[in-house]
Amino acid sequence: MFMSIVRELTDRIVDELAPPTATETDSGQSTRLACRLASASKVGADDADILSAIVEVARARNVLDAAQAQLVRTAERAGIPFRKHLRSAKMLLTEIGVPPAVADRTVRNGHHAERFANVGRGMRDGSMSAEIADAIGVGVATVAKRVPLDPDEQQRLARKLALNTTPAEVKAAAKREAIALAADSDDPDLIPASENPELNEMSLYLNDEGRVEATMDLDVVTGEELNAALDPLCRPVPLPDGTADPRSARQRRADALGQIIRTYLSGSDRPTSGGVLPHASIVIPASGVPGDGVARLGFTGPVSPATVALSLCTSAVTRITVDGGGVPLDVGREQRLMTPGIRKALAARDCGCAFPGCGRPVTWTDAHHCTPWSEGGATSLGNGVLLCRMHHTLIHQSGWEVFIGHDGHPWFLEPADPARPDRPRIPIRSHARRILTSSAYAA
Repeated sequence: MFMSIVRELTDRIVDELAPPTATETDSGQSTRLACRLASASKVGADDADILSAIVEVARARNVLDAAQAQLVRTAERAGIPFRKHLRSAKMLLTEIGVPPAVADRTVRNGHHAERFANVGRGMRDGSMSAEIADAIGVGVATVAKRVPLDPDEQQRLARKLALNTTPAEVKAAAKREAIALAADSDDPDLIPASENPELNEMSLYLNDEGRVEATMDLDVVTGEELNAALDPLCRPVPLPDGTADPRSARQRRADALGQIIRTYLSGSDRPTSGGVLPHASIVIPASGVPGDGVARLGFTGPVSPATVALSLCTSAVTRITVDGGGVPLDVGREQRLMTPGIRKALAARDCGCAFPGCGRPVTWTDAHHCTPWSEGGATSLGNGVLLCRMHHTLIHQSGWEVFIGHDGHPWFLEPADPARPDRPRIPIRSHARRILTSSAYAA
């Protein structure tokens, strides 16, 4: 079978490239490729020879990528993924350690090589890289979504896109072709690209810092709806002393998107995932359990203790007490999430974000535990305060403190001044009960 031929070829490549032994290095007589490469710099190899070798190795890589794409496509046509109980042909590769993005590209290239003659030919003779082949296939599909193309037109477009040298150039060329062809079209039923929701795309990925980056390409209606949702949440909010909001417009827009997401996740009228309403999940190792002891979010990974504390204010919790009307105002330690009854009581008391000078509406706020649940704090009206996400984060990540006073209302303490450790920290009333002053006696 051809498997033995492929294995023999692979073994030959491995043998040729295995690191040189001390004996080979000392004798300088070995003809293996690895030994020749190791000695090339010592004997002053010809520049042209080295550059030509680089080209040939790249061609070999392209040929092997093409073979892998063809094999996966063959397996897909034969129904092997189904018989192996795999969801897709991509998993044939990810199961053996191939990165998901590379596996996706390999599967697509198996289809591109069948559809476009120049792509199949270029991949098989090694003149076209897997990245360029995929960019051409995706580029033709991008144009075809905007303007109908018959098979001959798709072949011509694939040949034209192949004249570019990088995937980015192919992508840009495909976009130019789509715009030009749409402008020349006289089809009365052609939907303008700006209004076509089938072209909508969004990508999310973790960057090197562990932060989530996103890109979006939306039709004008969806874009208008997004702007309408963000607009009221993007307005600047003055600081407690009346100075301007220090956040840039881009920061305010990101904070607004976060608020929209949290509002959606806190609602009940939304799709379920696995039969339950989806929530952000945080996994916290129990003490004494082997491992690094670091808490992790379900999608985005490790987080600091401050973020754990912030997340627990909006997660699930115990003991239940009720007010005179039977409304639960204290669920003790059995669950972390403030009940609807407690939220209503907090809304009536705090009238929005309680942080001095803020006052954002109730619908924009989180319910914060003054004494953290993780430190024994109960889930109750007497241990809760409404804070917008910006000030909720500030409380968790800075020296600001909040507590419920003897009057049953929230009071805030500014961070201590390291330069003046003896300066008294005067409690400040919540936003609904004060003017813009640090006076504890403000109305």
